[in-house]
Formats: sequence, structure tokens, C-alpha cells
Amino acid sequence: MLNHLRIPLIVISTLLPLALLGCQSNSLNHSAQTRIVIDDKNWSATTLESRLFQTTTKYEWQLTHVSDDKGRIKAFNQKLPLIMEVHPSLLTFTEGCQRHQLSFDMWLPLPYPYGQINISEPSDNCTTVNHSIIENLSNKNTIKTGNVVNSVFIPYSDTAFRFDPVLANSAQSSNKTLKQLALKTNKGKTLIFSGTPKPEYPVAGIPLINELLERYQWRLISATDDTNKTINKFNRPDVPITANYRLGSHDYSNPQQSSFSQGVGFSVGCNGAGGSYALSTNQTLLIGGNPSTMVGCGDDIDDIESSLSRLMLYSSSQLTLINLDTQRVSNPSDNSESSCLLTQKLESGETLVWQNEVKKIP
Repeated sequence: MLNHLRIPLIVISTLLPLALLGCQSNSLNHSAQTRIVIDDKNWSATTLESRLFQTTTKYEWQLTHVSDDKGRIKAFNQKLPLIMEVHPSLLTFTEGCQRHQLSFDMWLPLPYPYGQINISEPSDNCTTVNHSIIENLSNKNTIKTGNVVNSVFIPYSDTAFRFDPVLANSAQSSNKTLKQLALKTNKGKTLIFSGTPKPEYPVAGIPLINELLERYQWRLISATDDTNKTINKFNRPDVPITANYRLGSHDYSNPQQSSFSQGVGFSVGCNGAGGSYALSTNQTLLIGGNPSTMVGCGDDIDDIESSLSRLMLYSSSQLTLINLDTQRVSNPSDNSESSCLLTQKLESGETLVWQNEVKKIP
């Protein structure tokens, strides 16, 4: 992502009203109109940085080029490809059968501070990773290393990194047809990844876009576990649970230091939990993590909030949206809000069903 990407969105598609039909009134308010429309296949300086980050989650990225000590971009050669997957607040590097996870503070402006890289335990048949051979681009000597991440990322980074899209007409672009992403470290190292789109398949229900999620407040009306049993703590009429998606900006006095963000917040009426979010391929909802300040709200509420936070943060889930008001769809002149259900099937097996409500203005 780029600092200079913090500019208004442009209208890219004229098909948006079709995507919104059924769960959104025909006329959007002025603030919503200024945020329309993002085409996730776009890859340009006119793309708002938070939407651009979302686009990166829709690709599998392979490291193909690395800068040398003089900043020159060189092809990166190794026997095992280094694959990167982007998730809000989390990067996953895969090298053979070994995985490396890096958490970063997406809730802060660029460049993103990152934490300790965690290397997962290799599987029993993982015998080649620790003998990966890479090309040392600074002196052309071939060296052996424990893993590529430790060789080309950590030594050249300090405490933060940033993403930049490699535009097709830029000098860094090595392929005019592929999407390329540059990860730049604080010490001037540049790693360029080439992206392969993740497979897409037809999704059920109404096509989802960010503006639709962000238009409403969503109230939880049902929650079941991975065995389809009711999760009692999430199904209490006296403790309403709501979700609010938003496109906002970090509040900094210097506009040059501000940063747009996509976030989702979950509320149980006392504290809140939430993090950055991305609406990825096949309506996959990815949620990162944010720090939170917990005010004591009683053991009962605290338990619900903690459980909801553990379930949602750093999660992946499948979204399906349906319209409950067929009369509204057949009568497009009706400007009233439609009633919709948003089903969230988490990767861990839980299913949460949310109903749309008019978003409360702070």
C-alpha cells in the first residue's frame, strides 16, 4: 500500500446498482456515494489503500525478485518457492512444508510495525527445507540457509514494513501481465512478489461488496457451534450483539501521516472487540486483530465479550447474504430498507446469522 494512495475512489463500474439491489435502497446518501466503487481487479494509484490491501488477499504471492545491496532489483532463484498469503494483521510465508507467520499492527499508519516471526513445526516428512539453496544477490555466492525468510527479510528489516503495488508501467515491473507486490522494509530491502489469483467459484445469495457491509449495523440473531448446537452465551435477548463494518481513517493531526482502514467492530453493549477486515475471494471474510481496553462489565458480560473476541479475531469465514423481502425486490421504486440475513460460516465450524439494521450515527 502507498501513502499517496490516500485519495478519493473513482467510479469504475456501472453495474453497482445490480449488486446492491435487494439489501440497499436505490438512493445512497452522499457519504456513501463518495466511497463507491472499488473494482478489486484494479491495481492503480487511484485505488484507496485499504481496498488495495483487500485485493492483495485475493492472490497467492510468490517471491520472484529481491533488491541487492545497491537497491537494484534482481531475479530471486531458489529450489523451493517462497509463497506469501496476505491476511489482515497477518502474513503467512510457506517454504516447502515449513510455514512462517508474521503479525503486524495494521491498525497503525504505514509503515506497519511487525512482531516476532513464528516458524511452525515442520511435518515429519519435511526434510529439505533446512537445506534450501538460494542465490546471494550481493556477492553471487551460493549459500545454505535455514529458511528464506530469515535470509532475505529479517536481516534487512528493522521494526516495520510497507506494501507497494508494482504498476505495470513502473521500472520495477518484471511482468506487464501479472500483478506484482513490493514489500519494502525499513532498511531499504525490497522483495517483489508475483501474484496468482485464487480460484473463484459461484457464491450463493446476493453478491456482496464492501459498501453493502458498511452501510448497515448487523445484529446477531443466531449462533451455533460446529455440531449445530446453540451457543447459549451468544443467543441471549438481554445481551444484544452487533457488528459494524466501516471505512475510516486514522486520526492524525498531520494528514500526510493518516491512513485509511477497513475495520469491523463487535459490541456486546459494554466493551467492543474488532480488527481490520477484508472481503476476499468467494465472499471470504478475513478479520485481523486490534488491541482493546477492557473495562470490567461484570463476569457474565466479560465472558461473552472474551469468547466473541477469541472467535472473531484472526478468523476466516464464508459469507452468504439473502433478502427476506421479496416484495421489495419486485418493487424497485420502494426506497425503504430491505430486511436481509447475513450468514457467517467460520472456518472453525461455528455459524452466526446476522440481520441488518439502520446504522446508528455517532
